[in-house]
Amino acid sequence: MSIIIEKQQKVCIWTEAGVLNNKLCDRDFQCEHCPLDAALRDQTDTCREEEPDLDYTDLPLNMDENVPEHLLPLLAPFRTLRICTDMRYSAQHVWIRLLPNGMVRCGLDAFAAALLPEDCQIVILANHSYVREGDEFGWVYCGHRTLPLTAPVSGTIVCRNTDLTSTAASVRASPYEKGCVLTISPVMGALATARLSSPRNHMRRIRKHGRVLTNQIQRLLQSPDLGPCLNDGGTTVSRLDELLGEERYWSLLQKFVGGE
Repeated sequence: MSIIIEKQQKVCIWTEAGVLNNKLCDRDFQCEHCPLDAALRDQTDTCREEEPDLDYTDLPLNMDENVPEHLLPLLAPFRTLRICTDMRYSAQHVWIRLLPNGMVRCGLDAFAAALLPEDCQIVILANHSYVREGDEFGWVYCGHRTLPLTAPVSGTIVCRNTDLTSTAASVRASPYEKGCVLTISPVMGALATARLSSPRNHMRRIRKHGRVLTNQIQRLLQSPDLGPCLNDGGTTVSRLDELLGEERYWSLLQKFVGGE
């Protein structure tokens, strides 16, 4: 059997159906035991409503020091980040907003949204799934790469935004207003014990992560295989993932958002 045929046989059925991009099967096609398959088959509810009447503060980050001028546009999305003061935040940059009915809506903050690849997709576990704080509640997919997203609070998923299966553009463009990823019904007492930060403390975390990101980029720029142009030597890089390369870029995503 040829290598090409073997690779084709490992392609996820949802990639062959045109739902996901380049997802490989890691469960030997035992779909009945795959949480991704269950999530994609459950299309009953969504969390599409825009968040109303939110208060914000702008957080400027000093990320330009010692960064070459031609690379400054790549850091433009991080120069000033909007933080919603009506929410609480996990260490993995997931926000939660308590609803009057006791449910919590969840999404990714502006820092995580700015890091997401442009053509990524987000898949959430099926409705009625129970997740514990720190468990995976979904995944970011892009190419052959997968980034786990971890639950900020323990509870049962009652609604998820299935639009994100096609594109996560709304999360990247409006992480708080239109970026709800899922709604969780928290177990009793979960919010009181969850490791969540206030907006003020989360802003300190973002400043720290911004400095780490800048330092990472500065160190990586010392590598001889990194430069202002793509591998063809002529086209100037326009995105952070193009500059760093796939391996380095996803390493940063894992560090800040994936909970490593």
